[in-house]
Amino acid sequence: NFLFDFNQVADFWREAYILGQLHHPNIVAFYGVVTDGPLTSLATVVEYMVNGSLKQVLRRKDRTIDRRRRLIIAMDAAFGMEYLHEKNIVHFDLKSHNFLVNMRDPHQPMCKIGDLGLSKIKQKTLISGGVRGTIPWMAPELLNTKNNMVTEKVDVYSFGIVMWELLTGEEPYADLHSEEVLAGIIKVTLRPKIPSWCDPAWRSLMERFWSTDLDSRPVFSEIAKELHTMSAAMKI
Repeated sequence: NFLFDFNQVADFWREAYILGQLHHPNIVAFYGVVTDGPLTSLATVVEYMVNGSLKQVLRRKDRTIDRRRRLIIAMDAAFGMEYLHEKNIVHFDLKSHNFLVNMRDPHQPMCKIGDLGLSKIKQKTLISGGVRGTIPWMAPELLNTKNNMVTEKVDVYSFGIVMWELLTGEEPYADLHSEEVLAGIIKVTLRPKIPSWCDPAWRSLMERFWSTDLDSRPVFSEIAKELHTMSAAMKI
């Protein structure tokens, strides 16, 4: 998409700069920037992922993702996020729309993290210029007006919501109005309902990811290890 708003252009160049520094098999590869006429008409050229976003895959009527693929997608995404956090980059907008997937080529990673438009170099990250992220995936501390300092653990919370999407194929809080979702997250009472058939290890991970206690949320290096242990048990 081409951009015509100057605020969007500033965000765009930030994303381009960040993408240009990143090289990892589970981060979408960045090839450059193209212009079309005026300087405000810009687009990034990034790697093509054959199945588009995880959201698109999950919302197809005929699409269910088996347990093996769910684990591989989660593991790939965790490796990508581990790399981002090692680079002191907080994504801020992790959701199924930004998990780009390839279900066809067995020689390529199944999932890569994309859309770093809201990302920020950590260094005591302050929330400035309004709330960052997309409400159903947002950690409660991002909506707490008394807390203007956040950590990379906001991404861990969002990752937990995406794991729920992977499990159920549904949109989080689809039966609620956005105002109800916002109020529930702020009050720290709202979480997606975990189905009774959910694997206990997957359930345990999700519940830790969206804990209100930041110390209870694991870092992505731990998450990748735990998912790898789960996949080894399945002989993936």
